[in-house]
Amino acid sequence: MLKKYLITAILIVNSAHASQLTDSALRLIQIGTEIGSPDVVLRGNSLLLKGAFDLNDLDALYETSIQARSGNELMGYAPQNSMANELLMRLVILGYDKAMYEYGLYLLDGDGGLLKDELMALNLFERSFQVNGNPNSAFIAAVIRNESLVPGTNDMASVEEMLSFAILSNVKGAANYREQHVRGGRWRSLLPSGWRRWLADQ
Repeated sequence: MLKKYLITAILIVNSAHASQLTDSALRLIQIGTEIGSPDVVLRGNSLLLKGAFDLNDLDALYETSIQARSGNELMGYAPQNSMANELLMRLVILGYDKAMYEYGLYLLDGDGGLLKDELMALNLFERSFQVNGNPNSAFIAAVIRNESLVPGTNDMASVEEMLSFAILSNVKGAANYREQHVRGGRWRSLLPSGWRRWLADQ
């Protein structure tokens, strides 16, 4: 089973780069922002939107959600969490892996305009792991299952399987977490102020 997930993970790594159109659009937005040129930013935004809505480029749609959430001070665009979440949900339905992981983190923290929903977040992370072989999703799903107080979630076989996959995939913090919080008996001991920050600190 782990062999199948590892092969899937390799395929994801090899195809994880954004499309050429999306890369070009983001480069224009970055350059325009750095030199203070609204015209260049607008060209980048237009290219990104064309890819997202005219060409059905899922990479472009994902980056459009990020742009909507962050806004753009130079262009006078305020952050739009609702629009960003709608775009992410569309991508989640299509099985776009980066959106599943990102949406899951917002649900886990109750952040970004979404209500906290640990079980839905867990479902997304496990789907990301099982379908797409995402090792980062495997790690956080294992942590949720090990730390959750919700009845029925503490499935140690699943925790060990997902942690093993994350460790084999060199996910930062996975080996240390298993040693201290699973095999060391310190389960249900984490109380992070935010899971996204906790993951970044590993």
